[in-house]
Amino acid sequence: MLTRAGIELTPLRLCVADVLSGEGQALPAADILARVRERHRANKVTLYRILDLFVEKGLAFRHSSGDRAFRYCLGPRFSSRAHCHAYCVRCGRMECLPAPETLVDVAALGERMAMDVVGVEVRIDGVCAACRKAAGEGGETDGPVDAGPGNN
Repeated sequence: MLTRAGIELTPLRLCVADVLSGEGQALPAADILARVRERHRANKVTLYRILDLFVEKGLAFRHSSGDRAFRYCLGPRFSSRAHCHAYCVRCGRMECLPAPETLVDVAALGERMAMDVVGVEVRIDGVCAACRKAAGEGGETDGPVDAGPGNN
């Protein structure tokens, strides 16, 4: 996968790629770092450099979220499918969903805008089932993770 993206192989890059490919969700850098550290010595600066390289080469996508933490997942050329995301405004979890083609007619959009569409990013914001359940059981949930000023 790294070679196909034009990225030189190193043990740490392979480990980061393995973490990204083993998830069904987009992860914040802190979670990626924690998983990588289970197998390798790594620091935050090196991880961010690797993630930046992966994004630059199209291996990974960087997604914004309401809590100001970027999340990363494999790009469509390297994952099993193109996909969009569901973001929980309560807990901050970002799940990968089926291909956006089921939500957006990319060909029609490109024609209408007279452009070659090279990518589509779809994020659906809401409250996940686990947070709804916690609130329904009388367990008060904290406010939205993105309720701060400037996050609307």
